Amino acid sequence: MLMRLKNNLNEISHMCDDIEQFCQDNAIPQAKTHDILLIIDELVTNVINYAYPQDEEHEFFLYMDKVDDLVHIKIVDSGIAFDPLAKTDPNTALSLEERQIGGLGIFLVKRLSEEVKYSRIDDKNQLYIKVSLSLTDTEENDGN
Repeated sequence: MLMRLKNNLNEISHMCDDIEQFCQDNAIPQAKTHDILLIIDELVTNVINYAYPQDEEHEFFLYMDKVDDLVHIKIVDSGIAFDPLAKTDPNTALSLEERQIGGLGIFLVKRLSEEVKYSRIDDKNQLYIKVSLSLTDTEENDGN
């Protein structure tokens, strides 16, 4: 699946509908559909909010494919160079008052993914994510 998106937050609801349909068409368990939606929502929201100057309209791309027991996701934008994986993971052992603001979204993406890689090719940010469709014991026990 290929989606062309604009850097506008209004795109997210339509995008989520298309992703849910993709997951349904590919018999992806509900628990994994939820994970995929969380991952993509976080990453696309970051592109929309931070990759481009606020007053300019731009287009970026989301690719999804199911191969065996994995969903492959690729997000490509021509915005400001930014490697979300370069930032150190937040210390979740600290209290909320002690933690720095931000960083939890990318941390969550990494926790829910099998693999996350970033590259900058031809002045484009390219983020690759693989999500395993194998259910954990907790997900299986939840009936998902």
